[in-house]
Amino acid sequence: MSASPLVSITRLAELPGLEVVAGSSVAADITAHAHGAMVVGLCLTGGRRMVCGGGQWCIKAGEGFIVPAGVRHACSPQDAAGHSYLALALRPEALLRAGVAAGAPEVWVRPWRDAGAAGLTRQAAEAILAGETGLALAALAALAACLGLHPGEAPPLHPATRRVRAAIDVDPAARHSLPALAQLAGVGPTYLERVFGRDTGMSVGQYLLDRRVKRAAACIAGGEPLADAALAAGFYDQSHLTRHFRRRMGVAPGGYRETGG
Repeated sequence: MSASPLVSITRLAELPGLEVVAGSSVAADITAHAHGAMVVGLCLTGGRRMVCGGGQWCIKAGEGFIVPAGVRHACSPQDAAGHSYLALALRPEALLRAGVAAGAPEVWVRPWRDAGAAGLTRQAAEAILAGETGLALAALAALAACLGLHPGEAPPLHPATRRVRAAIDVDPAARHSLPALAQLAGVGPTYLERVFGRDTGMSVGQYLLDRRVKRAAACIAGGEPLADAALAAGFYDQSHLTRHFRRRMGVAPGGYRETGG
């Protein structure tokens, strides 16, 4: 019998801007989305297919990938058996804390195949899971040197994007609509979609759904029943949450775990 799909996220309060995402037996397709942080991942078993723009990459076990912040992409397992992976979500402050020099940030999805980088990714993840701040920073610095990673300044967001993101982030469960958000931002709906997509890699509706899923995930991690978490995050009911949660996280809500600050 195959293991149940599981995704866990671990953070350390002492290391803001850094988290470990571990997926096991993940067999669901993950819809197109973007991250607020750069993601450095390592495929452990099976294979992972990634699509971004006109490019497609097949990441095999032992190989890795880098997804820059704000770059829209979709993921899927290479076969029905699913795959397992480790990923580090890195914001610039985490790399700076590790002593990594500033430089040009990543701008495009790229795969990598390097045994040293694979080992360092595991070391950084294991140190975070064990609560070892110093070891995590040392592994992160070595990984950045190995893969040529640098913390870099992201392009400034359009004021309309900032206003709309802030409104959604404060209360993703509210009845947001594109016309109302555009009015709040002081621009037209079509213009808002254009600048918002440029700045975040997602449409306004996709960003709203992403934030609702993450609000539900936080509720679930806090011990709330699924039905209550669904309503608190703005979904119609538990089945509505489950459908979108699986499409975004790769697992059903029952297969999600979250620990740390």
